[in-house]
Amino acid sequence: MTTTQLHSSTLEETDKNAIVVRLQRNQKDLVQMRTKLNSYRFEPKTYSLYERIESLRSKMDSLSHSNSEIISSLKDTRKTVHTHLERAKRHLNEFRRLNDGVEEYLNICTARQSPTM
Repeated sequence: MTTTQLHSSTLEETDKNAIVVRLQRNQKDLVQMRTKLNSYRFEPKTYSLYERIESLRSKMDSLSHSNSEIISSLKDTRKTVHTHLERAKRHLNEFRRLNDGVEEYLNICTARQSPTM
């Protein structure tokens, strides 16, 4: 194996590990978001909020499932990073959009809560 091939292989393994760590962090974040959404403080008060929270939960389930698939396939040493890199990037973008949607929902629910004084 030449030095260039060895360097390329090391970089690929580093990239793979970085992506796996990021996806594992996202998995933990998904659990935290779901816990927040399940809090009594953020129960939907209107039908449109109910639809929104159900949509967010559905997206969380989907992302969690695909997250697990990507992690397990990246851990498979027979496959290269390039095989799943684009899928992982799309997944990370979807996660950011979901996170924004959850934050927006939480802000709406917080704004609707009236002060008790």
